[in-house]
Amino acid sequence: MKRKIVDTLIIDLDNTIYDWFAIWYSSFNPIYEEIIRTSGKSVEDVQKSIRDVHQRRRTSEYTFLIEEIDALQEERQRGDIRKKFEESIRISQQARDKSLKLYPSVFRSLWAIKNSGTKIVAYTESMAFYSAYRLKRVGLDGVIDVLFSPQDHDIPVGVSIEKLRSLPDDFYDLQVTEARHTPIGELKPNPRVLLDIIRSVGSQPDRCAYVGDSIYKDVAMARDARIFDIHAKYGESQRLPEYDLLRSVSHWTQDDVERERAIIQQGADFKPTAVLNESFSEIFAYCDFVSFAEVEQNTILSRKDELNLAVDAWKKTVDVQQHFNDLEMRVRNFAITVVGALIASMSFTYQLGLTSEIWGIVFPAGTVLVAAAICAWAGFYFMDRYWYHVLLKGAVNHAAEIERLYGDDLPSIKLGSTVSEVSQGVQLFGFKVNSTRRLQIFYYGGFAILACVLVALFFAKAEKKDIQTQRFELQSPLAVQILPPSKNTP
Repeated sequence: MKRKIVDTLIIDLDNTIYDWFAIWYSSFNPIYEEIIRTSGKSVEDVQKSIRDVHQRRRTSEYTFLIEEIDALQEERQRGDIRKKFEESIRISQQARDKSLKLYPSVFRSLWAIKNSGTKIVAYTESMAFYSAYRLKRVGLDGVIDVLFSPQDHDIPVGVSIEKLRSLPDDFYDLQVTEARHTPIGELKPNPRVLLDIIRSVGSQPDRCAYVGDSIYKDVAMARDARIFDIHAKYGESQRLPEYDLLRSVSHWTQDDVERERAIIQQGADFKPTAVLNESFSEIFAYCDFVSFAEVEQNTILSRKDELNLAVDAWKKTVDVQQHFNDLEMRVRNFAITVVGALIASMSFTYQLGLTSEIWGIVFPAGTVLVAAAICAWAGFYFMDRYWYHVLLKGAVNHAAEIERLYGDDLPSIKLGSTVSEVSQGVQLFGFKVNSTRRLQIFYYGGFAILACVLVALFFAKAEKKDIQTQRFELQSPLAVQILPPSKNTP
């Protein structure tokens, strides 16, 4: 593989540069076990109660979990809940800091990339406070140029943040790395947010590379945004047995969990462009890092301009769909006309009693016309199915991609998705039939009718009439028998 020229490296943090799951599990488990012991509730009830808080706060790392979880409501009424959990909180913090360390080769590799002049951008789902704290602890404040993360959650009423912190605010804040926030409520995978990040730092997608551990949230998102995707396979933690606990209490919805599980199980069908199997340093085999060249602001499309271009492209794509759909209808109408004319001619020859003979076999002459009708029907089928229908589906898929990327900002352009959804739901005798199957039913039904006509005609006997028959023998093996006019004809 030819190495990709990259002047902007976008990296996920969790399980990409350090083992986030180890950090999360070591800090969460002591609190989790203490909640079960203190509340006296079942594991299932505790997990549901935790999950409700995490989904409401849109994070699986919530410092004030014990202040809000329903399972501890009675305990909070009896006194200071943090005092009761003081020992488990201390164990949690110690375990967290012990687990917080960079993967091997990450620091050295990022410094080499930094020294090449490449801009390094971090994009994470973890809240701003946790992300900044970790970057400072592992010595990456200043190595990473910009950090994009969600804003911190609100502080519960009655809780003083000053009492929770034992060090000055400067200790927790980044001093060199610029901290920016992603839109409220927007989480991975969202290719639109990723493209907005690239635009905001003055870069271009074709000069970026994205590294992340999650096929679902990172690699697939980068692929959708047309960015060079790199899978940090060494950071996968989804297959650990303990990961089931995260799924049980995560802020992810059930649909998110099931989709991630399905993608993991079907991972063999999704091939990342590049894979880091053992360490982060393998990235140099795929990327040639160069000095960042900021794009002039007047050459960067604004979001409004991009949406306008997307609408224009969508309109043109819909026009192309209508064009090919019209061509398919014309092909089918013409097929019916041509085949109908041949069948009418067959009927005329049968009424006249015309027959043909090939190598001693006498049969109605109309069978030749029916055979021609079958060949013509087959030609129209292959032209329709494997030419115009393929082009139509390509246009439909392209429109669907535009609608997927810009549908959130432009809900009115979801016509193609709506039509496709309705088309997929069409049922015939209890079976779902999409557009391709309906096309096949149309042509296969025509084939069946023509085949029945051919067989019936081939074995049919000429109608006996009170007329004399005259045979005209041809020089070739083929002879045509024509019935002369009746003697009574004037």
